[in-house]
Amino acid sequence: MLDSITLKFTETPDLVLPTTGITIFVGPNNSGKSLVLKEIEHAFITHPFPNGLHILKDYEIKWPSKQEVSDSLVGFSSFQREGLALDDIIVGRINPSGGLETATLNKTSIFSIAEQKTNKYWWATQFLRWGVLRLDGRSRFNLTNDQAGGDLLATPQNVLAHLFQDDGARKKVRTLIKDAFGLNFVIDPTNLGQLRIRLSNQEPLADEQSLNQSTRNYHKEAIHIKDASDGVQAFTGIVTAVMSGEFHTILIDEPEAFLHPPLARKLGKHLGSLAAERGGCLLASTHSPDFLMGCVQATKDVRVVRLEYSEGKSRGKMVDPAHLEAMFKSPLMRSANAVGGLFYDGVVVTESDNDRAFYSEIYHRISATMDDAPSLLFINAQNKQTIKDIIGPLRKFGVPAAAIPDIDIVKDGGKTWNNWLQAAHMPSALHEGYQAQRASIKNCFEATGKDMKSQGGVGILLPSDKSAAELLFDTLQQYGVFVVRRGELESWLPKLGIPGKKTDWTIAMLERLGSDPTSPSYVVPENDDVWEFVSGVMSWIKDSARKGTD
Repeated sequence: MLDSITLKFTETPDLVLPTTGITIFVGPNNSGKSLVLKEIEHAFITHPFPNGLHILKDYEIKWPSKQEVSDSLVGFSSFQREGLALDDIIVGRINPSGGLETATLNKTSIFSIAEQKTNKYWWATQFLRWGVLRLDGRSRFNLTNDQAGGDLLATPQNVLAHLFQDDGARKKVRTLIKDAFGLNFVIDPTNLGQLRIRLSNQEPLADEQSLNQSTRNYHKEAIHIKDASDGVQAFTGIVTAVMSGEFHTILIDEPEAFLHPPLARKLGKHLGSLAAERGGCLLASTHSPDFLMGCVQATKDVRVVRLEYSEGKSRGKMVDPAHLEAMFKSPLMRSANAVGGLFYDGVVVTESDNDRAFYSEIYHRISATMDDAPSLLFINAQNKQTIKDIIGPLRKFGVPAAAIPDIDIVKDGGKTWNNWLQAAHMPSALHEGYQAQRASIKNCFEATGKDMKSQGGVGILLPSDKSAAELLFDTLQQYGVFVVRRGELESWLPKLGIPGKKTDWTIAMLERLGSDPTSPSYVVPENDDVWEFVSGVMSWIKDSARKGTD
C-alpha cells in the first residue's frame, strides 16, 4: 500500500502526508477535497506518474516483504482459471460500480520488483491498484441495486454475489447495519437469477440461503432496500462496497451525504475500525464534524488536512493531532461547535449569542449581493475573554478565525492582553510595545470620565488620542481582531432608533431589519456603519495574504 503522498500548493510548502490510518480532507467548497481523492485514484491506474495533476505531486510505496507478497497472491486465489502459463497469476477485484476487473501478471516479475524496491509506479499501477476503492456521491445509490446472481460456484462477479458466497463478510455487514438501524441485512435470492438486499426486523433464519417456504416468507415480509430511506441506502451501499473485497486503500468523497449526524458519526467509526483491522488506509473528504468525530472515536491514528483554494491560489495545512484531540476534549470548543469551522472559508467569533445573531444576519444580507462571498461560520464564545481561546486553536488548524470584541478590550491588560496578541499570532517581539499602547489608550478613555462602550467609543476621545486608538485598532484588524470602535453591539445602525440592551435590542433590531426582501421597509446593505465593518471582516478572511494565520 502507499506509505505517503506529497501534495503541492501555490501558497504553502509541499505537504508530505503519511497514509496509514485515517486521513480526512476538510475545507470549504471547491477547495480541492474531492479532487485530491480522484488524483490519488488516477495515480494508481496511470503509469508512469501522470502529468497535469493539480494537487498530488508524488507518492511513496510501503514495500512489502517476500512473505507479504505471497500472502497477497493467496488473496487472488478465487480469480485463477485453467490454461494459465505456469508462472502467471490473475489479479483482480470486484468494482462495486462495474463488475469484475482482472489482469494477468507474471509471478517472477512481481517478486523481483518487490525485492528491488525501485519501480514504485509499476508496483502501484499493476499490483496495488487492485486493493483501491473510491466511492463518490454519484454512485452511492447504485451500490444497492439488485444484481445478477450468476454462477454461484464460480468467482463472484459483483458485490452481492460476493457477499452471498462469503459468510464472514455478509455477517460483518449485518453487524454494522444492525448497529446503525436495528434491522437485519440479508441477501434475497428468491428472484431467481437476481440478488437483492432486504432488511428485516426478524433475525435471519438458520438456512437463510434456502429457497424453502419459510425462507421465501421471511424475504417477502422484509423491506426491499429500494423502499428504504436515502440514508439507509447510502449507509448500506458504502458498507457493502467496502466489504466486497480486501481493499487496503479506501477513498470516499462526502461519506456523510444523506446521513443524519448520528449516522455520519457511526459510519466514520465503522470505516475507521475496518481500516485499522486491515492495516490499511482510509482517505475521505467531508463537510461533517460528526463523521470526523466518528473516525476519532475509532482510532487515534487520524490526521486532518485543511485545504483552501481561491483566486487561483491554493493552501494546505495538516492539523496537529494533539491540537485536534484537545479541541474535541474542550467543553468550550464543543459547546461552540468550533470544529465546524474546519469546513468553512472562515469563522467569526463573537462575545455573545446576541452579537452572533446580529452579525450573522448582516453577513447574510451582504453575501446575498455578492457572487464570491466567503462561507462563514459565526460562533458565540459566551464572553469577551473566551473569544481568544477559540480563535487561537482554529488558526493553528489553518482556519481564518476573526474576533469581534467590544471596545473595552483595551481594559484587558497584563497576561490577558498578551494572550489576545498570541491568539491573533501577532509577533511576540512587538507585544511589549502593544501593551504600552493599550495602557496609554485606556488611560485616555478613563480621562474623559465617560463610558467608552455606551457613550460613543473612540468618538469621546480628543482628536490626537482618537488617532492613537485608531492606529492600535487598525493594527489589530490586520491580524483579524475587529474591535467595535463605536463601543458595543447596540451602537450600530443608530438611525433605525432601536431602544434597549442585549437580547431586547437584538430581537427588536432583527425585527426592524425585516424578513421580506420585497418589502419597502426591508433594510439592505449600504457602504457605511456595520455593513462596512462586516465587509472588512469578510475581506480579511478572503485575503490569502492576511496576517495572523499560518
